[in-house]
Amino acid sequence: MDWLYGVMNRIYKQGYVGRRAFGRLYWLERLFAARQRTVVDVQRFGLHWRLHRFGNVSESRLLRRPDSFEAEEIAFILDLAVGNFIFIDVGANCGYWSLRIAKKLAGKGSVIAIEPQPVMLERLQFNARINALHLNHILGCTVGIQSGTAMLKLDERNLGRSRVSDTGSLCVEMRTLLEIVEWAALNHVDAIKVDVEGHEDRVLEPFLRNAVDALLPKVIVAECSWSASWEDDWLTCARERGYREIKRTRHHNVILVREG
Repeated sequence: MDWLYGVMNRIYKQGYVGRRAFGRLYWLERLFAARQRTVVDVQRFGLHWRLHRFGNVSESRLLRRPDSFEAEEIAFILDLAVGNFIFIDVGANCGYWSLRIAKKLAGKGSVIAIEPQPVMLERLQFNARINALHLNHILGCTVGIQSGTAMLKLDERNLGRSRVSDTGSLCVEMRTLLEIVEWAALNHVDAIKVDVEGHEDRVLEPFLRNAVDALLPKVIVAECSWSASWEDDWLTCARERGYREIKRTRHHNVILVREG
């Protein structure tokens, strides 16, 4: 099947027509996959990955079209990841961001990966282990406006879409981002990525409001496709703390850079 994934990856990059053709190949692959294992071991970006063909969009993208999976956003961070670079990945999923940045740092700097969904937490830990990559901390909690607990609503069709909700069925630990930074004894943070299915404001607004200047990251990348669910205007808070929005990508992420 590797040949088919290679074709799918190349075709997807060919604009609108390529994406239409990709959809047809995806349908063809589903027919083949019915007779094969749903878990595959592949290499992507110089790393080993165990990926599940179905049930998690992030793994699907990494498997079938890795060159088009948030490429602009992660390249922006990778260009900065040198020396004592500290990166926090809130909503780490299978480790796409955390592992690639840890590989770039090559034992220097620090990576903190946070993933509350139990199945995805296990997959993240496995992918880190098979690459012998040391992530400084892998936390199985959610991040919000206060310490305590929260209910996680599980999405069985897309595990990465599980989210904090009053109608959730799984009770998980909740910590604030500032609490995690202080617990990890960080003296600075260089970049934060947040992808938590509509709770980006609850992660970022308290941190931006309460963190001292020395802890404010140079770059924030946050998903904005759930912006209608935001209760707090974290983007205004970010501007007040010196951030400038430089781009909204076609993958529905906003990139902010702190001036000065």
